[in-house]
This record gives sequence, C-alpha cells and structure tokens, in this order.
Amino acid sequence: MTQVAIKSAAKKTARRKAKRTSKEKLVQAARDLMLAQGYPITSVDEIINAAGVSKGSFYHYFDSKEELGLTAMHEFLADGAALMMDGPFQDVDDPEKRAIAFLKHVESITMRLWDHGCLMVMFSVELAGTSPRVREETTAVLLGLIERLATILRPLAKEGGGRMPVTAKAMANMYLAIIDGSLVYARATGDSGSIVRNLKTFRQQIETVSKGA
Repeated sequence: MTQVAIKSAAKKTARRKAKRTSKEKLVQAARDLMLAQGYPITSVDEIINAAGVSKGSFYHYFDSKEELGLTAMHEFLADGAALMMDGPFQDVDDPEKRAIAFLKHVESITMRLWDHGCLMVMFSVELAGTSPRVREETTAVLLGLIERLATILRPLAKEGGGRMPVTAKAMANMYLAIIDGSLVYARATGDSGSIVRNLKTFRQQIETVSKGA
C-alpha cells in the first residue's frame, strides 16, 4: 500500500475523530488503517496515535488488536448492509423485477461499498487460517449474508417460481463468491472497476435466463 493511501486514511480519521468517543475513535482508526494497509502491518500503537487516545483507553475497551479489528469489521459490515438493503428496489412490486433491481442497486453503490476493500474479506484471507475466533465470526457473517441474499433472490430461482435451475441459497452463494473473488482481485491488481463489471455480468446472465432467452 502506498504512503499516499496511508496518509489519506490518517487524514480521514483525523477529520472524524473530533466528534467521536474514545471507543469510536479507536474503531474508526482501526477501520481506516486496516483497509489501507492490512491487518498484520497495523499496530496497536499506530491505531492509538491515529485515534488520538491513550493506550489506557485502548485497553479499557478492547483486550487485543484482534478484538478491535473484529469490532471494526462488524461496524464496516453494518454500514455496508444498510447501504445495500436500502434502495429503490424496495419500491418495486413484482418479486422478480425487485430482485433484478436489487442487483442493479448493488452495482450502483459498489464503489461506495468497496472502493477501499472489505474488512471481512481481508480478515478471511489474512487471519481465518490462524485465528479460530476470526474464522468463527467471519463464517457466521457469511452465512447470515447468504440467508439475506437468498431471500431477495428467491423469486429468480426455480424454487421461487423463477427460471434459474438452482436454489436461492446456491444463487446467493454464487453472488457472494463473485463479490469476494472480485475484491481479492481488485486489491491485488488495483482494478476496483472489476467488481462492478463482474456483478454486472452476473446480473445480465440472470436477466437472460429469467426472460427465457
């Protein structure tokens, strides 16, 4: 990660921290720094300095960097879920059209959601193999996301009366795999536009099958 990106993350934290509690400052600093440079390289001291709080404040709220990282991950995901689940697709009456509108909505906010990466994907790649707690919590998050996505996409699946010859859960798994794979690719190559392209391709294929073409 470039020094420019790291400095940008530090400035973003500085602008936000004035109006936040010590705990909120720590979570935001961890979130910004870990997204910018990854979990392993981000130290507790660096987070404390970016947050502008004391080390005593850190240990008052968190037992470890891992606990703070997971708190930041859950906050990141909650913010993303709020953006993802609140869109114009909610006003579409037809279930199939609503599902397609949802996919279009996610495409439209992709850069807001994942322009700087995703803490869940980052933690899954960097920590799940060595930390049972991270593996357990990221797995629980993934399963919850699959259930929510399956509910939205069910009208497109055969079990929901649609034309796709798969279950809604399988479709949700596929969609999430595309997102996760695209995020890893984007971080490795710097091509964040690939996420939108891949999601658009998925949606266009679904639309083609749904129309019976």
